[in-house]
Amino acid sequence: MEKREDSVGAAMENKRLTIFGVEFVWLALMGIAMAFIGWVAENAVKIISDGVMDSRFHTLPFISPYALIPFAVHLMLGNADELTLFGKKVFRNNTAFSKVLSNVVALSMICLAVFLGELAVGNLWDICFGVRLWDYSNLPLQVTQYAGLIPALGYGAGAYLLFKFAYTPLLKLLRTKGNFRAAKAVVAVLGTLIVADTFVMAMHIAVLGEAPMLWQICLR
Repeated sequence: MEKREDSVGAAMENKRLTIFGVEFVWLALMGIAMAFIGWVAENAVKIISDGVMDSRFHTLPFISPYALIPFAVHLMLGNADELTLFGKKVFRNNTAFSKVLSNVVALSMICLAVFLGELAVGNLWDICFGVRLWDYSNLPLQVTQYAGLIPALGYGAGAYLLFKFAYTPLLKLLRTKGNFRAAKAVVAVLGTLIVADTFVMAMHIAVLGEAPMLWQICLR
């Protein structure tokens, strides 16, 4: 009986949900990490520009849209040195020139994604609920108050560096050395809390017509 239970457990362990060869759990774990890094990055910008640190409209120190980045990166980029699109290599030959071109394209795509993402999310909240979550109007080369060249290049460059020097090697380390069951538990718990936190924020905006600001620290 014990052998049968062990074989069933092993079979279920082998039936892991994967996205183009990478387990969903590892991507979700990286997404949670990115949600936290996004919260830290936005507060770092706020501190430098306004001398203020705040909750960034969330109860937890996670900004959920950033959690989608690892999934988008995996689907659209794969590896900075060997660009892939939905699991297929963009450049057939792996040469020094193709690596440079691959990195240039990856950086450009990430900056474009930041620009379009901010433009879409900012305008979506504005149109649906009349709430302005951020404002780039005081920056040069902005496109509406929600997107601009400077934020796109700044956040995009930072995201590219994380992608090339942290994301890819860390994902490889997790897949080879990580504890899958522990990762699954972390994703289940924190993932649920992050989704709930985002839902509460959305309901607060929809009902009260303003983004929740739970705390704010003035550093100047």
